[in-house]
Amino acid sequence: MPLSGRCLPLLKAGKAKLLIACLALTLVAGCAHVSPREEAETAVTKDPRLLAMLARYEENQGNWDRASQFYASIDDPFAWFALARISFIVNRPDNALDYIDRLIESGAFVDEALELRTKIYARKGDWHQAIEDTETLVERYPDNTQLKLFLANLRIIISDFTGAQEILRGLLVNGEDTMVLYTLSKACLGNKDLACAKDALRRVIELKPRFAPAYLELGRTHELLGESDEAESVYRQYLELEPDAMEALLVLSDLYISTNRYDDAIEQMEKLRRLSDDPQIIRKLALLQLQEGRYEDALTSIASIREAGIEDSYYLAIAYAKLGRFQEALAELSRITFTSRLGCEAAMLRSSILKDLGRHDEVIDELSSAWDHFSPKGGCNEVGYQLATEFDAAGRREEGLEIALKLLESNPHDPVALNFVGYIWADEAANLDRAFEMISEALKQRPEDPYILDSMAWVLYRQNKPKEALAFLQKAVEKLDNDPTIHEHLGDVLLSLGKRDKALDHYLKASALSKNASDGLKEKINDLLD
Repeated sequence: MPLSGRCLPLLKAGKAKLLIACLALTLVAGCAHVSPREEAETAVTKDPRLLAMLARYEENQGNWDRASQFYASIDDPFAWFALARISFIVNRPDNALDYIDRLIESGAFVDEALELRTKIYARKGDWHQAIEDTETLVERYPDNTQLKLFLANLRIIISDFTGAQEILRGLLVNGEDTMVLYTLSKACLGNKDLACAKDALRRVIELKPRFAPAYLELGRTHELLGESDEAESVYRQYLELEPDAMEALLVLSDLYISTNRYDDAIEQMEKLRRLSDDPQIIRKLALLQLQEGRYEDALTSIASIREAGIEDSYYLAIAYAKLGRFQEALAELSRITFTSRLGCEAAMLRSSILKDLGRHDEVIDELSSAWDHFSPKGGCNEVGYQLATEFDAAGRREEGLEIALKLLESNPHDPVALNFVGYIWADEAANLDRAFEMISEALKQRPEDPYILDSMAWVLYRQNKPKEALAFLQKAVEKLDNDPTIHEHLGDVLLSLGKRDKALDHYLKASALSKNASDGLKEKINDLLD
């Protein structure tokens, strides 16, 4: 039976896979010493049409290498384009470009080749060459909306937002397309034209109410405009359509965080937690719970992370410390070395816990070890500040002063170190002019800091300027009313101005706020009570 007769029904039915099988069987009938496929391939090596059929069959099966072998045996533009397409699919861009060059030189499949080359350049990140090829295609097909939309997206990628807007506004002349409008919103955002972006996104939602990305981008646009209520409304509209939309829950949570609505943020993160075991989501929830004082909840959240890391140990330590479970906190912190990413934070927390436990010698030892590790690298200045303070409190003021001066060597404008050194000199009535300069510099950077305000008052007091000092201390007390040192200083200034009753009030408050009132403070109180 001839080939045409054997396979005609299959051809008419359009069943390509069965046709190939039929072809193979026909060509190898009676050849038992080799496989049907091998014999078929041998028989057709000189027939391009049959090679193409086999190539297409293998391509449809996803057998890219075998399909390429067949196409490579055909010296024809159709085969070159197929090889370029397959090379693109299997991520061999250089091979694809070689075949595309061959096609363009031959004048065959030029448009298809250019389109494929554009995609290759885009994948490689060669945006300018991709734009050049796309522009060539747009010139050939000026009415092709998809090509122009693709070109606009490419221009957005290279931050040519104005060029993208021009293309997109041209596409809107003859009607409104949701993808054109959505792309326009991105170009408008790139140009910081928030009103344009908002209008485009609103129109997208009107045309396509279930298009999720538009809600998210419109919400973000409202946030950029400072319209937090409108942003919340848009996010909630989206959640009404898709109650389990994780991205919407996340952006809504972030909105609540930015507006200090932490309970609402936790509510959204808890919804996310029920939808996902993503450790980053759990950690974010735990951090919010810690921030809001929900320490037991934070412990539960972190415990649910399957593979806990250093960050989780740090969060656990914070929760344990806040709950007074200091030994458990220290056990978690023991996992975090100085060389760890959270080494600085862990050292500060360890020292704080040791201080709460009354283990003051260990506090200084912990901070000293951390300082020895971090200071040569110029990192973790917080350890230096705290160590200087602990030295001062322990009566080792010179050691604390040495650390603060070292901090100033690396950063002469460090407000904390400037304030520390200036205050010590003022307290000792030494280098008062330089102390005034240092505290003034610190105050410029942090004009509302109550501790620096107190330091400025103290140096003015030492310079016999009590009236000027009084103004700074009154402001410091407004900012921080529970610091015993500030109240004692205010008492000293008021007493120097002859206001004994008011001075006594502040001395008594300083005593009440102090865990252990100094002998000097007790003596001041007794003198005024006599």
